[in-house]
Amino acid sequence: TDDQATASGGLQTTDGWRAFPDDAAQLAMIAGTVWGLVFGFAFAAFVGWPLLRAWSILSLLPSLLLLLVLALAITIAGIWLGYRRWKYSEWKLDETGMHVKRGRLWRKEILVPRSRVQHLDIERGPIERHFGLATLIVHTAGTRTHALRQAGFLDADAVALRDALVPASGRHDDVL
Repeated sequence: TDDQATASGGLQTTDGWRAFPDDAAQLAMIAGTVWGLVFGFAFAAFVGWPLLRAWSILSLLPSLLLLLVLALAITIAGIWLGYRRWKYSEWKLDETGMHVKRGRLWRKEILVPRSRVQHLDIERGPIERHFGLATLIVHTAGTRTHALRQAGFLDADAVALRDALVPASGRHDDVL
């Protein structure tokens, strides 16, 4: 149940939904920064630069400054989108399985029934380890999307969720 899954997770609402921890916001903003930089500078180099050179509106230095401002604006948008993704994501574990809600404008709700869980993985990248976070990957059977990959759990919560989601019928069948 929910009590088994977490003792240290994010704030819990009356309906059992939990917010991801504050450190997960920093992780989401770092990811947004990386994607923003990559997309911003790629857009500036492969779209903006050819357009500015083709139109010959500005000289070289103002063109480069305009492209730099554009790339930085896209990076800031990436940081903002990462924060918003964290802010509007929640999760809960109940007798049915694991539920994840994401988004505000386009709401996405995911349910992974316990009966569909095949195996679970926990990943901890260097930045996640720095913040004490982990990514839980729940592999499922017979669905269009074969796995739920959710970053931003406290490490202890990811381990507790992994243990709580293992189907009761399959807990000891691999023992020799």
